[in-house]
Amino acid sequence: MVEATKISKGQVIRHNDALWRVQDSTPAHVGKKGRYMQIKMKRLDDGHTETNRFSSDDDIETVYIDTRKLQYLYPDGQTYVFMDPQSGEQYHLGEGVVEEALPYMTYNTEVKVEFHEDRPLRVKLPPSVVLEVTDTEPAVKGNTATDVTKPATLETGKVVKVPGHIERGAQVKVDTRTGEFQGKA
Repeated sequence: MVEATKISKGQVIRHNDALWRVQDSTPAHVGKKGRYMQIKMKRLDDGHTETNRFSSDDDIETVYIDTRKLQYLYPDGQTYVFMDPQSGEQYHLGEGVVEEALPYMTYNTEVKVEFHEDRPLRVKLPPSVVLEVTDTEPAVKGNTATDVTKPATLETGKVVKVPGHIERGAQVKVDTRTGEFQGKA
């Protein structure tokens, strides 16, 4: 149990018999009612989001998260297969667990997966990944030295805006938090 004032973004808490990921935690003060924490959170089971107020005196149960390094292997129907490279153990993760990471993962990509009591919660990506451009318009003379951008399809199917000089086959660095082009790799 932790005081409400110590809860921060990214933590997983147990509230009303469900697991929630804290999306935002803001301290506030209301006259005679005193200090409280306004916490925006997302239920892990179904993605429902809500904002709750907790008194600064309230104790909130945080849950232990186990992070494991796994390697993405392949999709298998409604699940995605990952393997622990050290033990060889395979995990079938549902779409809800991997959906945010899919546009940035290629086969054999190593990622970190968060678990709670052997239940996978989410795939954690590095801040950026390098992906190959599989389709984009050819560079137009005169647009390569300016701030002109064009859409480019990456090997995972994700479409990002890239500078005009980027060609098919180029390796580009993409920010996994924003989905934006960061530079040529």
